[in-house]
Amino acid sequence: MRRAHAILRLPAACSAAAALLVLATTAEAKKFRYAAGPKAPEDTVLSVAELELEPIVRKRGPRVPATNLQLVSMVANTAFERALGSAPLQQGAAVMLAPAGSHPLNFVVEHAVLRQLAKRGVVANVRRDVVRDDSLLALAGNPGDPVLEYQLATARITYLRLRGWLPGRVQIERQALVEGTLTLRDPKKSTVLWVGDAAFNLVDAFPRGQLALAEDARYSDLKSPIPQRNVDKVFEPVVA
Repeated sequence: MRRAHAILRLPAACSAAAALLVLATTAEAKKFRYAAGPKAPEDTVLSVAELELEPIVRKRGPRVPATNLQLVSMVANTAFERALGSAPLQQGAAVMLAPAGSHPLNFVVEHAVLRQLAKRGVVANVRRDVVRDDSLLALAGNPGDPVLEYQLATARITYLRLRGWLPGRVQIERQALVEGTLTLRDPKKSTVLWVGDAAFNLVDAFPRGQLALAEDARYSDLKSPIPQRNVDKVFEPVVA
């Protein structure tokens, strides 16, 4: 009887051994081998910064005043546009544009005049130095082309007064003024063919706290002392 039980237990033992063998084989099949270990973190000590621009996207951007140079440029455009209105220059004509005198803001007038000449279809040969009378004919672009000279007499910004009393709402009233002349000369005889006057001014106001945005240290003519208030005037008696 015992021998029969032993014989019956033998297949069960073989089955258990076979199951263990299969599990061992399966466990060995799930093992992974890496060619290399995990990568070390990159060194950021010598990293290069990347430029990132975050624009303000909205329907209406922040309000900033026009700079003094921008304001003078607008005034010069209007002044010399009016001055060239009666100039005897037809479409397709050619002139040599030159300054009649030295001024640190001559480039503003040159740009204003060239804009108007381009609108009228006039070809311009630009010269940045003053043309002497004895070399007028030699420096002319084409024989017979007239010389258009511009003289900038005044281009300045003046702070007129302060407006408002509430803190943070005080404004500076400023005036931009441009005055000059235009002269059209015949290079052969040095005779004057036409003369035009250029003058215009514009007054506006901007917040006092934005003064640094309006001024440019390179141009002393586009700055002026800030006006001071006379507080005593507020308490002056009214004389009937």
